[in-house]
Amino acid sequence: MSFSQIDRRSFLGVAGGALLCTIGGQKVYLNQKADVEKLATGVTIPPKVAAANKNPGLVKAAAVTGNRKEYWIAAEQRRWNIIPANSNGKKRDQMLNQTIKKGKTSFTAYAYRQYTSGFGEPIGEATVPGPLIEANVGDTVVVHFRNLCPVPVTMHPHGMFYSNEMDGAYKGYWTDPGGFVQTNRDFTYVWECPEGTEGTWMYHDHGPMDPIPLYKGLFGPMVIRDPNETPPDKEFFVGFHSFLPPATGLPAAFDCVNGRSFTGNTPTFQANIGDDVAFHVYALDDNFHTFHIHGHRWKEPGGAIVDNKTLGPGDSFRARFIEDNPGRWLYHCHVFSHLHNGMSGWYLVE
Repeated sequence: MSFSQIDRRSFLGVAGGALLCTIGGQKVYLNQKADVEKLATGVTIPPKVAAANKNPGLVKAAAVTGNRKEYWIAAEQRRWNIIPANSNGKKRDQMLNQTIKKGKTSFTAYAYRQYTSGFGEPIGEATVPGPLIEANVGDTVVVHFRNLCPVPVTMHPHGMFYSNEMDGAYKGYWTDPGGFVQTNRDFTYVWECPEGTEGTWMYHDHGPMDPIPLYKGLFGPMVIRDPNETPPDKEFFVGFHSFLPPATGLPAAFDCVNGRSFTGNTPTFQANIGDDVAFHVYALDDNFHTFHIHGHRWKEPGGAIVDNKTLGPGDSFRARFIEDNPGRWLYHCHVFSHLHNGMSGWYLVE
């Protein structure tokens, strides 16, 4: 078959046999559903984690200095529909005004969910992305984490300062309890926000099943604010990411904004003329993306004026400007294959 005879779906199928990762000695391929629970049985419980299971007193509470900002967050399973149907029962792409033909779009996701103090009551549903974690410079963020997923998962922050034990990352034999939180167990993370940490950041799973839980939805936005800065009138958090077949069991990959694909399903952001607007943008998958808002531009910290900014896996930034251009605008990734595979949305200015 010549290249000219390969359509988009066939091309993705040919490329789909690539290796995504290796977990517990087993290879995970891009075009095959991964049995995450079975893979987890092949991962040895690290010595420090096993010791803490027998004697919880070995896990010492980290010291908290400065103002304490406290969260109770659980990782849970939930059904997630990447492209919800409209009132007519059809899945639509409003940008191209056409029906989306991708087959099944629902799967069992992993998602973070915020609770009241002591895990008393849930604050809304588990969501993709997870709840916003916010703090000011000088705060210490305390996250009480509970794993209700069937495999070990964690929370790992970007931007903040933390000790080795608070990393939330799997490190093989040397893993601390916070990097291997098993099902129905809790761990308390303590992260500091000293001067110089202000900015747009993110958190995500970095446990032994990484990156499958991330591709199932375990990530969220985080912002550390300068208390001397005037807050914006409107601010929006934009996560560029992918849902891949190994994590979803669906036949197709989806390029997403905040857990949804295609304009009209992804978030619609709204502002008014004169508003001080901030877009907090981050990316978490294997691809490089660009963030572009039609009809708008903003100034970088160095003074450059941009309207299309590149970001790679784990990158984040803030675009801030005074709104001066009314209309129905698109925001999207300017990698065209990502744009036409769902990574776009509406920005409405009145």
